Amino acid sequence: MSATGGTEDMGAVCEETRRALAEDPRLGQLDVGITLRGQRALLTGHVVTRDRQELVAAVVADHLPGYVIDNATTTLDDLPEPPATAEEQLRD
Repeated sequence: MSATGGTEDMGAVCEETRRALAEDPRLGQLDVGITLRGQRALLTGHVVTRDRQELVAAVVADHLPGYVIDNATTTLDDLPEPPATAEEQLRD
């Protein structure tokens, strides 16, 4: 895989990297977006756990040597607690 800087090349690199995430037996991760700018790779989307978040970044780093990985994915732990239901509020 080579990235010469052209838009088509970068799109192909992103697709190959997404495919690597989807095919990795430890992950099977499909809900991660990859944006390349220069030698930086921005990861966005959602993963279930922090361990998986770290693994996603590691797989991308292995697939894109020389790129700085900016992992902006979120986990379920990052989501705010849902508001209390009316029943729960009445119990308090």
